Amino acid sequence: MHMPVSMLFSDAASDPSPWLEVFGRAHPVLLHSPLGLLPALLLLEFGALLLRKEPPRGAILAVAWLCALSAAAAAASGLVLAGEDGYSGDTVGQHKLLGLTLGGLCVLAAILALLADRRAFRVVLVLACGVMIPAGHLGGNLTHGADFLFKPLAAKTAAPEKPAQPEHPAEPSTAPADTVPTYAAQIVPILERTCTKCHNEDKQKGELLLTTVDGIRAGGDNGPVFVAGKPDESPLVQRCELPLDDDDHMPPEGKPQPTAEELATLRAWIAAGAKFE
Repeated sequence: MHMPVSMLFSDAASDPSPWLEVFGRAHPVLLHSPLGLLPALLLLEFGALLLRKEPPRGAILAVAWLCALSAAAAAASGLVLAGEDGYSGDTVGQHKLLGLTLGGLCVLAAILALLADRRAFRVVLVLACGVMIPAGHLGGNLTHGADFLFKPLAAKTAAPEKPAQPEHPAEPSTAPADTVPTYAAQIVPILERTCTKCHNEDKQKGELLLTTVDGIRAGGDNGPVFVAGKPDESPLVQRCELPLDDDDHMPPEGKPQPTAEELATLRAWIAAGAKFE
């Protein structure tokens, strides 16, 4: 009996092999090999030219093929990882395109390294190193957030000069205890510091988007993130207050954690109805 091709892969698509998932999650490990070998190739090839010596072709060929194989493995694992839930958006698409381009250039460079004429190999090698920079940058954005690389510079530029101290300092401008936190002023900064690196337009872990009002209201795979008026029943608070070593604790261990004051602010906002005005 003839079976449609789509049915052959239906079970695999709905229940992927755990080993395949492990391979995809090894992407951050695998990608460091070509990222280190490409500059080494550049140094071996062009360093010899600068010293007016013959390039060490045997070493270059061995490194080039090691780079090609590791780049292919990194590209394949990246495609598997991108297939997991939570990865979408322009940044993911651009990183995927650049990663595949980089992998292809590394393989092409290894093939061209076999030729006696070095010109094509050198051109492809320079192109690969050029593609490596934006590909790595976009990968860092997906892992650490879009502002990770230049945030220290932006903070330095935006830092205002310290005003002269008055003779009689004013009282600290802390809000009264009964003041209801507002979403824009108090809640957004907390989410940006602790949550949105994994729950944004490009990386929606658990199908949860915490950078927009609509996304917060919609919740994720596990349902709503808050119950208006009931902070004790709101997952946004519950999961933050779990022990750090609990599998359900959020943010994950190693990521920035909300302070006691921030948790109190979240509680107060939800208790007051979780209003977004």
